[in-house]
Order: sequence, then C-alpha cells, then structure tokens
Amino acid sequence: MSDAPLLFLDANALASPVTRTLLIAGANADGLRWTWSAYVEAEADEHARGQSMLTSKVRQKVLQTELSPTAASTTGLSTDAKDGQVIADAIEAGARYLITADVDDFALADLDAYEMSAVNPDYFMEQRFTENAYRKGLRLLAAVQSNPARTEPELHRVLGRRHPRLTARFAALYDTTPVEADPDQPSVIFRGVACIRCDNHLDSEENLRVGLCAAHLPTT
Repeated sequence: MSDAPLLFLDANALASPVTRTLLIAGANADGLRWTWSAYVEAEADEHARGQSMLTSKVRQKVLQTELSPTAASTTGLSTDAKDGQVIADAIEAGARYLITADVDDFALADLDAYEMSAVNPDYFMEQRFTENAYRKGLRLLAAVQSNPARTEPELHRVLGRRHPRLTARFAALYDTTPVEADPDQPSVIFRGVACIRCDNHLDSEENLRVGLCAAHLPTT
C-alpha cells in the first residue's frame, strides 16, 4: 500500500464537477490518494449541480473505484452530529486531509486527536498542487466540458470565480487574467494539525493558523 497521504473528499467538493475533476486529476498527477464514503457520495448526488454526471456514476463508470469504509459510530466525537458521520468516515479511512468547503463544521479536537486537517479545496490545491497537477486538471476539464466548450486558458480565466487562490498561484501559466472572485468566499479555510505542504505535525500558533509548518511559511 502507498504511504502517500490520503485525501477524504467531502460532498460539497464532489458535488461541483469542476472542483471534483481538478482535485482528482491533480491528486493523481502528484501521487496523492483520495477517497470518499457511501454517506458522502449520497449527499454529493443529492446536491449535484445542473446536468453534470452524478458522483456515484463518475466513481463507478469512469474512476472504477470502491467506496471507503463506513464508520460504525460517531460516539466520542466533538463535531456536531450533522457532520459527525463525515469526519468519522474520514477517520475510518485513515485520511490525512478532509477536503471540504465547510472547514468550520469540523471540531479541532477531533482533527487533533486523529492527526488530520480540514482544508478548503481551493486552499489545498493552491498550497499542495504542482504546476503539472494544475495543467493536468485543466487539460481534462477542457477535454470533457462541452456546454460551453472552453480551452485551457479560458478555463483558467473563469476558475478565478470559485478558485481565486489556485488561479493566482499559477497566474503565469496562461496569457489571460482570471475573473474576479465571488464575494462569498469562506472565511475559515484551514483547521487541523497536519501541514498542507508536507504532512508534518503543526505546533506553533502561526503554523496552526495558516496550516503550514515553519519550513513552508511564506517569506515576506
């Protein structure tokens, strides 16, 4: 079994076909593992957007992977009951990162106890993905998106709405300027104890605030 860190994808990351494609294609390119559970998949299918293929169909027909195991209980967890099954399933799978748009739904006590971090998808991809991972994600989106069809540079431009950090990180790759970010960006984008860049345990207040260990803090 690979010792690459495992990403557990929450329903809100899977329900968006663009975010789902970027995460999975980029993770594959960078050698990261990913999974989700039956509980999460049912939620993602329920909240699927537009005419996009359901997450369950993508997993079965395209990815051809199995679901992660379902935790038998949420007893003892500090996370609210409505999100308890999600983090319980992530723990059961052995995940290092819980990729979710609702980072603040998950209790730090639970993340700390199981050496995990909950990370916003845009922030995770900005910090962790390589240039190759981003290019692979855009290439796949350009190949499958038909309504409307878009080139890689066009996709890079429109991704600025929901993925402003990711498009800013790779701004030099395409000769186009990403559109302005939507105003409803989440205020909490990281919570946990695992460094996004290298998986190391985080200790200091500053490290815990931004999700990066001392070796990966940006220099100013």
